[in-house]
Amino acid sequence: MLFNVNELLISLSLTLDFAEKDVLPNYTSHGIRAAYVAGRIARELGMPDEPLFDLVSYSLLHDNGVLGALRKNAGAGKPAETAMEANPEHCVEGEKNIRTFPFLSPQKGVILYHHEHFDGSGAFGLSGNEIPLYSRIIAMADAIAVLYAKGLNSDEILEALRRDARLFDPDVRKAVEKLGGRVEFWLGMGNMFVKSSLLSMLPKVSRELNYRQIRSISRIFSRIIDAKSPFTGSHSRGISERVGEICRYYEFDEKTYWMMRIAADLHDLGKLAVPNGILDKPAKLTRQEFMTIQSHPYYTRKILENIKGFEEITEWASNHHEKLDGSGYPYGLDRSRLDFNSRILACVDIYQALTEDRPYRKALSHAEAMKLMQGMARDGLIEPSVTEDMGTIFRNG
Repeated sequence: MLFNVNELLISLSLTLDFAEKDVLPNYTSHGIRAAYVAGRIARELGMPDEPLFDLVSYSLLHDNGVLGALRKNAGAGKPAETAMEANPEHCVEGEKNIRTFPFLSPQKGVILYHHEHFDGSGAFGLSGNEIPLYSRIIAMADAIAVLYAKGLNSDEILEALRRDARLFDPDVRKAVEKLGGRVEFWLGMGNMFVKSSLLSMLPKVSRELNYRQIRSISRIFSRIIDAKSPFTGSHSRGISERVGEICRYYEFDEKTYWMMRIAADLHDLGKLAVPNGILDKPAKLTRQEFMTIQSHPYYTRKILENIKGFEEITEWASNHHEKLDGSGYPYGLDRSRLDFNSRILACVDIYQALTEDRPYRKALSHAEAMKLMQGMARDGLIEPSVTEDMGTIFRNG
């Protein structure tokens, strides 16, 4: 199928905004804004279409390691803010995450070094042209996006960059000085316009990718989702693996198999919009807190439904908390609206959750989980045939 990889990334990168809002509430559209600025700088520098296309991908993903760094810092008793701009740990995590991304021409170290300083004063001590060009551009774009989020106007941003001139590539600074004199550059950065500004600037580069190849992208976001909380550290990965086992058991064709793996990877995208204080709460949730939890499949749908070719994936991923009798959430769909693949994902999600440690209980054994699920099947909540088959398939898992 013909996919515009960056259009796919723009939709998924909204989830990175959710992740960063836990730490920096004003980071609305940060990834998209940084990508827009990076793209404009690259255009000003005369970068050809295909390298620019990859640069935008790297820019959209530049903060993908933030949640992993946040979780590591929390485990070490460090404040959450230290995982962000001043700390290279999120660069290390981010570089690991993108190793399987299908760039046109992959380059090592772009994410790892995107906070390096041109004068060599950064965390890794690289200077000048030792720093990858993409990293140098992203460093400037990221700085502009951060200053913009803090409420500085265009003159204040440019003056701040001049004061810190030693940190940035001189050629990149010159490009920004030229762009900074254009009113449309700053208007295109506003929340109302930044997404359309980026889309209109993107090179028309689409690639023929099958769903197996697209899964190399969904796995990155699966890792980001699982990094959200210590209690969901392998939840999406576990569901994807178990969904794969069931799809093989049912002898699904290859296309459907990989579409289901992608749906499993991305089913909890919306949880990135849920505060950790609710996800990790060891006590009973209030009604309002539970309603916040219930919102996450809605966010999943809203993110995925904008991606061409993801129509079925969106349904399967978004329906994982619906019940056959209509008592599920967020839409209250019943058996007449839930196809077999949605029912599979719902059953696997329940099984995976029951067999994992949670803040309010220890993991259940396979037998204990199956007993509960068989009761749910008898009550008309979940698919009996899938439940029965899972009892066999996962017995030795």
